Amino acid sequence: MKRVLKWVIFLIIFLLALRGLSSIIGEGEKRDSIYIMNLKDTIIFSESFIKELRSIEKREDIKSVIIRINSPGGAIGASQEIYQEIERFKEKTGKKIICSIENVGASGAYYVSLSCDKTIALPGSIVGSIGVISVFFTAEELFEKIKLKPFVVKSGKFKDTGTPLRKPTDEDIKYLQGVVNELFEQFKQDVVRKKPQLADKINEIADGRVFSGKEAQRLGLIDFVGTFSDAITIAKNLSGIEGEPRIIWPQKRKLRILEEIIGGKISEFIIPLFMLENVQISF
Repeated sequence: MKRVLKWVIFLIIFLLALRGLSSIIGEGEKRDSIYIMNLKDTIIFSESFIKELRSIEKREDIKSVIIRINSPGGAIGASQEIYQEIERFKEKTGKKIICSIENVGASGAYYVSLSCDKTIALPGSIVGSIGVISVFFTAEELFEKIKLKPFVVKSGKFKDTGTPLRKPTDEDIKYLQGVVNELFEQFKQDVVRKKPQLADKINEIADGRVFSGKEAQRLGLIDFVGTFSDAITIAKNLSGIEGEPRIIWPQKRKLRILEEIIGGKISEFIIPLFMLENVQISF
């Protein structure tokens, strides 16, 4: 019995050593790789995406990056920051970045895709929704019913624009419309800068509509219609990878608790509730 136990222990140690050796050999293998990143759900924060992208800057084995998009858009600042970070990464490393839209790549997520070298979507993917939206609510009538009267001290007449404490005035709406229009122009200008062939029809297609992947390709909003496997082939060819590349999938990250609950959607509504300036403006 003792002899059998010794052999079992020896076999376990041998297998663990063999596994460790194969791991060392695998790490030493400098096979050309394609790194996969995810951009999914409502875009609220940019920090985790930027941190992940910067973590692979000096990886010589990674020749290109594929960003897998499944997002309806989100916060303008976060979308613009991710866009700028992708531009910075490409300029610094010279590596290619491909965007692959699975189900949805709309509004802010489509804006991010403009920074990619090539964008591919499935024929049935939802693409586009070029536009800006501002959403807020008022609870003034509710306060009246429960006989609660708020008092606001402010430094300027627009400081509480969008607050739920009162209805917006005509001046408020005009002011917010001006902000939305200015941000909309930024969106359109960046689309045309990246896709100059859309200059003559940008006002026609940038009315908030979404398109199928097939129609988006016909209009020039994306470059290819195809699968994720096709995206890998495009990344491989653009990067000059010979042979079969190693595909690196990122490890699951620990997300902020609000994002963890339901994909970031709950924080989209909770965060503004704790701000006096309660206007949400999103791509």
